[in-house]
Amino acid sequence: MGYPSQPQDPYGRQPPPHGYNAQPPQYGYQPPTGPPPPPRRNVTLIVLLAVGIPLLLLGGCSAIVLVLADAGRDAVVTGADSPNLVLPTREPASSAQPADEPTTQPSDGPSDGPSDEPSAEPTGNPPAEQSVAAIGGAITLEGMDPGLKMTVTVNRLVDPAQPASEYLKPKTGNKLVAVQVTLANAGRAVYSDSPTNGAWLIDREGQQYRSTVFDVREGPSFGGSATVNTGDTRKGMIVFEVPESMRPAKFQFGLNSGFADQKGEWSLR
Repeated sequence: MGYPSQPQDPYGRQPPPHGYNAQPPQYGYQPPTGPPPPPRRNVTLIVLLAVGIPLLLLGGCSAIVLVLADAGRDAVVTGADSPNLVLPTREPASSAQPADEPTTQPSDGPSDGPSDEPSAEPTGNPPAEQSVAAIGGAITLEGMDPGLKMTVTVNRLVDPAQPASEYLKPKTGNKLVAVQVTLANAGRAVYSDSPTNGAWLIDREGQQYRSTVFDVREGPSFGGSATVNTGDTRKGMIVFEVPESMRPAKFQFGLNSGFADQKGEWSLR
């Protein structure tokens, strides 16, 4: 039994299976016939990454800080708990006497021996030594340099004194007062200084005056400076310009231009 023959067109071809315009099935890759789909945008994924990564890093840093803080706290507590004092293994003998108690007991009666109590000694630096003499007296002064020692003698007081030059005179209302001094080197060091720098003249009211560069007729001055070897002497006038009403009361002198601690003082009354 055979199958009925298929109808054919005038050229011997078979008609399409479902109508004239039907296309036969195609096999293999078929290119898309419609418009391409719109591109996908990963906005959500980008936002999640931008927000999530910083939060994740921040959380990790916080965890690290907490761990370090806990570790440091543990170290401090451990150090504080360690013992700072080692106690003796046994108690001291009862016969041992505390250090703050005296080893001897005071007697009830007077004692002929020396006292056990320490004698009181002065504390602090001793005051600067200052000697006092009258006109004609000598005072031995020590300087700041080792071995510097000078014996100073006030020979006389001239009040008022006459200026040696007619062109150099004291101001109106003032006068010149001169003190003659002898310097003798009684030490091992050489004296080299300006004697006038360490001299002061004090009146009866306590006002003091510095020396000047005047020369007087009553005797030569030191000429500014003096160098005195061991065993040698120098003599000169130290002149002061003071008010005419001034009455000299004291003369003071010190070595090292007056910076030495020891000062000599002479009464001029």
